[in-house]
Amino acid sequence: MEGHEYVYRMKPLVIPGLGYLILYPVLLGTISYVFLFPQIYIKIFSGIYIVSALIILLIWLTAKSKRIIVDDHIIIFRSLAGKEIIEPHDIRKASFFWTKRNEEIVQIKAGKKVFYLSNLYFPFNELMTDIEDFILNNNIRSNLSSHYGMNE
Repeated sequence: MEGHEYVYRMKPLVIPGLGYLILYPVLLGTISYVFLFPQIYIKIFSGIYIVSALIILLIWLTAKSKRIIVDDHIIIFRSLAGKEIIEPHDIRKASFFWTKRNEEIVQIKAGKKVFYLSNLYFPFNELMTDIEDFILNNNIRSNLSSHYGMNE
């Protein structure tokens, strides 16, 4: 199996971020026009907007750079924060969970670090298949059989 690369979906981050970046100045401009805020308040609100916009941009850049590569004997987590290479002997346990909204989440414990995989990675179904194959092929301790209701 050659390495498959999975990317982080940006849509859940872009829409709220753009909504905030567009609505904040419109609402603030309307409120300041109606209530005639003093200049100091406008400067404070503008500062808050600029800092928020920079934080949103940083989150977008970090999310855009997030990648997972699953190969036969390694899993690579990449982002602007760096690259983390996990080999089967590093993984203590892989756990599969369902949320209340019926979304599947995988928790991988490697050393003292914990990694979470959710449906924010695309394509998620293929990622889950690759993770399941990786776990089964490398005999990693997991709750895979009980998670899917299979007998061991």
